[in-house]
Amino acid sequence: MADHYTIYDIAAEAGVSIATVSRVMRGEASVSPKTRAKVDAVISRLNYRPSSIARGMTSKTTNALGILLPKLLNPNYAMIFTGANDAARRRGYSMTLFPWHSITGQQEHQTLALAERRLDGVIICVEYMPDNEREQFLTDLKKLRQYMPIVLIGCVPRTYDFPAISYNMAGIVRESVSALIGLGHRRIALVGGMESDRDELRRDVGYQECLKDARLPYVSSYRVFCGGRVEDGEAAFDSMLSGLQKNFWPTAVVALNDLVAMGCAAAARRHGLSIPGDISVLGCDNIFCAPYLTPPLASIDMHQQQLGARAVELLLSGENIREEAQWEMIMRGSVAPCR
Repeated sequence: MADHYTIYDIAAEAGVSIATVSRVMRGEASVSPKTRAKVDAVISRLNYRPSSIARGMTSKTTNALGILLPKLLNPNYAMIFTGANDAARRRGYSMTLFPWHSITGQQEHQTLALAERRLDGVIICVEYMPDNEREQFLTDLKKLRQYMPIVLIGCVPRTYDFPAISYNMAGIVRESVSALIGLGHRRIALVGGMESDRDELRRDVGYQECLKDARLPYVSSYRVFCGGRVEDGEAAFDSMLSGLQKNFWPTAVVALNDLVAMGCAAAARRHGLSIPGDISVLGCDNIFCAPYLTPPLASIDMHQQQLGARAVELLLSGENIREEAQWEMIMRGSVAPCR
């Protein structure tokens, strides 16, 4: 079987070096006709077909790309991978998924482990990380760039000099809160994210700017930080409602993502609130189940598949440019005018 043979087998059978086999496969003129004929005869007899790694030895490429994505239980990342994988295959590349829980130091700098892989480039999803870990992460990225091209996606700091497609979370939350204000809501909560996040495009910037523009007060009780899972949103919103008198409960909530929004909705119902009659809920990511919830969940469509595909295009183009990810507000039954 052809799959049983390697470039080393070809070299041994022909009695030449691996370098000579590589030169024959590249069609270099420096190989004598006699040697070329001998190597070609062995390749033909063994029905040898070079693997992607063997091709990489001769062409310096493997037609293999990588993508690092966190928290794969969130369908948001599955959609990004789908878009990237489809785009890579259309261009003749394979796409390897490298999952991790986070891109912090807890992962022992997995970026450097990629340098040992024969990849033609890698897409890395950047999420929140503490300030004391950003410097090390940036150092790792610069080292990795010596081995392969990199494109960053997600919440990418503006100070990172890498090709990137970045989320403007401040703008997204600003528009979300503005839409709710336009429906008559004045007590609007923001649930999710990390309090120590200091990125200039973080959600809190847009939240506070929009409230200020509408001449509404910033109420610290309406800002609850938590992780990105359903149970995180449920616990956070339950704690908020439990700590407030009913006449001060928010009439609308903007959630970190759709999973957190689902948790907020569960907590609201447990406290006797109807959706959207008593409280409107707006998520983010527009995951596959959002239209099928009861009521259907309003959300921000981040166009994840297009994002993944565009990241592949940017990676293969070699252009060092920065783009802002596209998004769209999808209004559904979980949002209604304030009563």
